Amino acid sequence: MRARAFLGSCFAVVLGWGALATACGGTASDDEAAAQRERDRQQAKDYYVQRVHPTLTNCVGCHGGTAGPRIMAAAAEESYATIERTAGLIAAPRNSPLIQYQHKDPAIAVGADQRNVLTQWLSLEATARGLEGAIEKPKTVTDAYKQFAECMNFDVWTFYRMGDLPFTQTDREGPCLGCHSTGQGSAWLSAGARETFDKTRSFPYIQKLVVGKLDERGSFEGLVASGRFIEKANEQCPKEAVGCHPTYGLPPNITNAIEGFVDTTLQNLAGGTCNSGIVVPQREAGPTDGGDGG
Repeated sequence: MRARAFLGSCFAVVLGWGALATACGGTASDDEAAAQRERDRQQAKDYYVQRVHPTLTNCVGCHGGTAGPRIMAAAAEESYATIERTAGLIAAPRNSPLIQYQHKDPAIAVGADQRNVLTQWLSLEATARGLEGAIEKPKTVTDAYKQFAECMNFDVWTFYRMGDLPFTQTDREGPCLGCHSTGQGSAWLSAGARETFDKTRSFPYIQKLVVGKLDERGSFEGLVASGRFIEKANEQCPKEAVGCHPTYGLPPNITNAIEGFVDTTLQNLAGGTCNSGIVVPQREAGPTDGGDGG
């Protein structure tokens, strides 16, 4: 009987420790989830302060107190706090009046660049706050590459003239497609714009556009522009090295094309506008476009 009692008490102790460990594990998990949400909200706020507010000077001019509802302020931090206090403004892009509201005066409208950063910011906010319409964040870099590939849009690729990239000339060895037309060096740059686009959506070629970023804990955080085509042009070949990549200078229009396509795709991915409502800059009609003097 004593033996049974002793074994029973030991078993109870083990169960007790197991329950305690489970409880502690659950608490740690909850704490980490809460900490991640706080980091996500801080990231969203930082994006507003650093990227969004500086582009909204015309909006602040009216909504900072001089005219219209006061939903902003001259200082970025104060403006963020004011927007946050105003019900309904912070929402998924398709639900937020900051993007969807139409002014009675057609001359007053949200510009393309403003819409871009607003979409990105509100998507970050929706994800951080778990709001309706939030885009699910990928948990691994593999999932993120898949999402980015699915969001790549050939209309955006064409808009930025990414099809010109394969024809970039090296200093002495002809255009890039001369060596990369079938994916050599993990870069697929063929004469056909559609083929290059389709191949770039797959691994490893997609890494020439974006790579995974880790947070301070070493966990996957998200995708960022890799800039590999741009950086490659600036790499120096050591004198003792054999078989270095041909030197080349990347023309400004190609650099702008790469940066524009990647940035726009990341914005479309964040805002859920990959296939509809594509966020691209709209050229304002000038004399030639309008037909008066061109």
